[in-house]
Amino acid sequence: MGYKVKYTAAQVSEAMDKAVGRLQTEGVLTQDAVFIVLMNGGTWFASHVFDRLGEPQNEVYYVKLHSYEGTCSGAIHWDYLPEMHLAGRDVVVLDDICDTGKTDTTFYQYLQTCNPRSVCFFTLLKRTTTRLPEEIVLHACIADDSADFFVGCGLDDNGRGRLLPYIGVVGA
Repeated sequence: MGYKVKYTAAQVSEAMDKAVGRLQTEGVLTQDAVFIVLMNGGTWFASHVFDRLGEPQNEVYYVKLHSYEGTCSGAIHWDYLPEMHLAGRDVVVLDDICDTGKTDTTFYQYLQTCNPRSVCFFTLLKRTTTRLPEEIVLHACIADDSADFFVGCGLDDNGRGRLLPYIGVVGA
């Protein structure tokens, strides 16, 4: 699997510590926020965010939608969408990466039909070239300006490498 390391485990951990601390200070990650984890990639990220939050008593939903087939982005596929009670609540969506913005935009539009008080997205990695509609609030631990395809820390290479403790580059 020999992936070239782009961000070491220590760099990822430090970036997550800073971002979670910043969001706690800003009041985004509140005790009563509802978390929605986008699977599968967001699961690794969410578990590490929850570790940093200590023992919050938050409600957590898991949703599975994706736009990637291999290394190519395509149409959004909804694989699993539970019944969620979000009206009047603050929603924090956790995901591994905001790449094209297609998944976040589609999911945001869906969430608006649930009448939440607020919605923000929190990702491990965001491409600096990604443009989202201005109403979407996105916080990222790491901003990357490359065109690399990443693996590790929840990101995968056709299902492989998701649990690597660092972020590597596919094909480098």
